Amino acid sequence: MPKKGSTGSTSWENAIAPHVKGSGASQAGFQSKLGMKTVGPRSYSGNRERQLFRQVSTRLFFHAKARAKKKDLANPVEIQMMRAGSNVFIGSNEDDTAHTIHSTLSYTGSTRKALVEKSYFATKKSAGGRITSRHADKLQSRMFDDKAQKKWVKAGKGADAASRTRAAYSAKLLRDVEPEFLDMTDKAAVKQAFKSTGKVYIVHSSYASAQEGRHVEEKFMDMLETSGHKTRTVIGGKMRPCLTCSGRMSHTKSEGHDVDYGNEPGKIWKMRYEAQPKAVRKKTAALAQSQKTFKSKAGFGFEAESDSESED
Repeated sequence: MPKKGSTGSTSWENAIAPHVKGSGASQAGFQSKLGMKTVGPRSYSGNRERQLFRQVSTRLFFHAKARAKKKDLANPVEIQMMRAGSNVFIGSNEDDTAHTIHSTLSYTGSTRKALVEKSYFATKKSAGGRITSRHADKLQSRMFDDKAQKKWVKAGKGADAASRTRAAYSAKLLRDVEPEFLDMTDKAAVKQAFKSTGKVYIVHSSYASAQEGRHVEEKFMDMLETSGHKTRTVIGGKMRPCLTCSGRMSHTKSEGHDVDYGNEPGKIWKMRYEAQPKAVRKKTAALAQSQKTFKSKAGFGFEAESDSESED
């Protein structure tokens, strides 16, 4: 076994194991030896697109979970969204979930039901129900009520005003544009998608087995690197990024891609770390040695990133 502190080593045993604790068993992951930091509901002032993406992803997650139970599909793990240029991309860890998202967003009636009907799949008795019911109110006014949306955008001040305008743009795309499937493994299709404008893409893979176990943030980074897109990209979803995905996004950012993502990572996953190229592992290892593990005080899943209940 390499000695702790061996120069240049990015092996799990040397670069990560001395800095984490836990068995990693039963999909539990490993947490930082620097400790666990519990954070309360946060404000998204100045970054309303990430707030919107969290709300939409969370509602879609519950819908996909209910669908998976009825149809014997893969149980959803995570849903994330990305706005790059003038397009919105939606992805998941599992291809079954991607297909459920596509069928849901393809019909206005089911979209409204999945996103804004409080009783659709969660009750206020659970932490998840309370959070998603609150999301429903915000999505109703910010996506489906033009007058209320304009009023909300106009109420923004300073940096938050521009942020609300961007969020309103993404919300209208999600409401009005028929989504298209995008095979992330088709490089030509990915490059063409990033040249398009005003589109909504549901990311999937024609070779699902090759993507098995990969997190959606990794898939998004593949697409950014394939396309060469380097202007501001916003990523947000149901959960905060795990530390492994934070390392991947940090690496992509260091390569000149302007990526905006949550900077309070959750746990680290050994298999995902060991699957990363060495250059990416260096970024992930640096985070593992300097970051605490974050979790939400609000509950709703260990790594949930909750917006404030009073936040407009």
